[in-house]
Amino acid sequence: MWPTDFPLYSETVKRNIIPALIGAGICLFFQRSGIFTLFFLAPLGFLAYRYNFRTAWLALLFAVLGNMLLAMGLAAGRAIPLTETMWDLLYFAVMATVFTWITAPPPGFSVKVSGSMRLMFGSCIAALLFTGIIFRAAASPGFSGYITSMINTIISFYRTSGSDVVQNALLESLTADVVLNFIKSVMLRGGSLVSCVLLFFICRQISFALARLTLRGREPSSNRTNSLAFFHVYPVFIWILSVSLLLVVLTRMAKLDIPEIILWNILIFCAIMYLAQGLGILQFFLARPSMPLFLRLILVVLFFILLFSPGINAVLLGGVVLLGIAENWAPFRAPKTNGPPSTPEAGDDGKS
Repeated sequence: MWPTDFPLYSETVKRNIIPALIGAGICLFFQRSGIFTLFFLAPLGFLAYRYNFRTAWLALLFAVLGNMLLAMGLAAGRAIPLTETMWDLLYFAVMATVFTWITAPPPGFSVKVSGSMRLMFGSCIAALLFTGIIFRAAASPGFSGYITSMINTIISFYRTSGSDVVQNALLESLTADVVLNFIKSVMLRGGSLVSCVLLFFICRQISFALARLTLRGREPSSNRTNSLAFFHVYPVFIWILSVSLLLVVLTRMAKLDIPEIILWNILIFCAIMYLAQGLGILQFFLARPSMPLFLRLILVVLFFILLFSPGINAVLLGGVVLLGIAENWAPFRAPKTNGPPSTPEAGDDGKS
């Protein structure tokens, strides 16, 4: 039996285990490099799109176990408290597991829940952990001291640059407590959710692009579900957005903090969904064969210039959100037919 089974075992190692080990190693290197920490999830996504479901989840297992060994070794060598190590292990395990679920769902699961919806719901789970980590860090004396030193550096810089009296008075009123309370308020009211969405989205797009390059003309798995051009929000979200916006104002006036925090997160969730839908509309029109390549390039470059222009970017993003909302009534991406236009199936790919 051994001579018969050995080639099969060798092929399994070559196709799944070796890429998984390499991917897990790169993931751990990125996570602890400092420079590439933001992209530590990209290797897992690359394995999901370049190889298959088994390779991605095998890499996740290797990465979690490898991170555990590294963290325990560093904790023992540097006398780091066990609680600090446990938070590091929990953060890595949750973020990596959620991202692997987003990019490589179990077979058949992707039909029930789309890639974009997995990204949003996965971000909600990760945001809960991220908020806990932020609050825990904010409560430590070391973090407070770090904020104080940053404030002192900023104040000394503006003093030497000859800023006006009003600006100096505002800077003098800044304290570590004021900054920490502001950070907590923003994180509770959607900041954590936005941070996790951006992290997962950036890593997913990088890993998808790299997989596409290495496949030499063949399309990665889930090509359609990774294109915003096919993304549609479920119709019910327009009502959730409207009601949550009204209730945020009312709870703010009534000074009901906990309901306001919950409603802010619901509102931000819906706004991100419509932002994605608006970007999908733009991508749909840019991807049309009738669009000249040169004009497409100019429009993309212009979009990114505006996106990184302070003040203008807020107007731009707000306009894209409104564009996404408008598709509830205007079928921007409906296929052209000779007959009268049909009602858009807004729930198709929320789903995407």
